[in-house]
Amino acid sequence: MFSNVCTFGALAMTATQNHQETVAETVNTAIMEAFNEGDPDRIDGVFTEDFVCHLTGGMSVEGSEGYKERIRGMRTAFPDFHKELAFFVTDGDEAAVQYRWSGTHDGEFMGVEPTGNRVESTSVALLRFEEGKLAEMWAYSDGQTVMQQLEGDA
Repeated sequence: MFSNVCTFGALAMTATQNHQETVAETVNTAIMEAFNEGDPDRIDGVFTEDFVCHLTGGMSVEGSEGYKERIRGMRTAFPDFHKELAFFVTDGDEAAVQYRWSGTHDGEFMGVEPTGNRVESTSVALLRFEEGKLAEMWAYSDGQTVMQQLEGDA
């Protein structure tokens, strides 16, 4: 699954670096499974108490319960939502991830009623970890392309 995993720094990894990479992979896997399986509870235990996700456009999602709502919202709008790892790199307690995702628009999404259109897009997330859990995420999505596909322009 993590064939595109890279780490920066010295070639010989310390036990701490190895642990940090394992934490990042575990958290990322939980997030992907939560989205792909439609099971938000998969993220239980991988976020800090004060987790925050900063979204494109200045919005944010707070706590694991807030992020679970985000997962539910995407799965409601795109019941066949599928997220795939395109790129994953770790550096200490930080990671960068690029995802490809797709789904059929069968539920309301950002004020747009269901169109039945197939949507494919990419997103990037920067992750920061504390004590083995995800503390903060900055998630960037290509909303313009998604909206064009929903409107049938792409």
